[in-house]
Amino acid sequence: MSTFSGYKLDRSMVKYLKSSDTLRNMETLKAIEEILNRVFKWHRFPVNLKAEAVFLYFKGLSLRAVKEYLLNKGYKVSIETIREWFHAVGRALQAIYTFAFWVYVDETKIKARDKTYYLWLAVDEEGLPVFIHLSRKRESWTAQLVLYNTKATGCTTDKGPWYVSAVSKLSMEWIHETFGKRNVVERWFFYIKHRLKRFYKRFPWNAKYETVYRWLASFIVIYTISELKS
Repeated sequence: MSTFSGYKLDRSMVKYLKSSDTLRNMETLKAIEEILNRVFKWHRFPVNLKAEAVFLYFKGLSLRAVKEYLLNKGYKVSIETIREWFHAVGRALQAIYTFAFWVYVDETKIKARDKTYYLWLAVDEEGLPVFIHLSRKRESWTAQLVLYNTKATGCTTDKGPWYVSAVSKLSMEWIHETFGKRNVVERWFFYIKHRLKRFYKRFPWNAKYETVYRWLASFIVIYTISELKS
């Protein structure tokens, strides 16, 4: 399930992409095209152009730089439209979720405006995402929500006190460690924060919770397709 109720996921699209394993069998740009084709009913601009713009922004170009790139190709597209294309990819988040009996879970701070959010990420042994959540607080109730939605029977986390109560209430097997196999989730935070450096380590001043969530969802979808599908 999505942990942001305002982010409407197309369940028929998710079912199709997941059942056919479409995303894993496509090249990255083709997979992005497939998602955009199923999100938008019509296209003012060529869908391959939209996919290219989304991927360039994912790789680190600013929205303004992508806009200039498209203008040089003869297409006048607003920054807000490019942002909308990128955020649309996150609607396929459920399609890239995997299932694991054992998950590796961690959380990290995300800065936006004057707010601090916490990105919770659960992955399997290979680093494939099982569940993500963005919260305003780091507490045991949130840890319990994340662990519950993984549907796993056991987890590895750090020694954060918020996990102690959560695993107890869910009767999960639990290993706590600082390094070791937990590195698979730490790598995710490295990639995400490396990309966030383009924002000077925080989202633009006017970014709201919904914007941060959608950006992270889209980034995780594209990264999973482009880097972890093999």
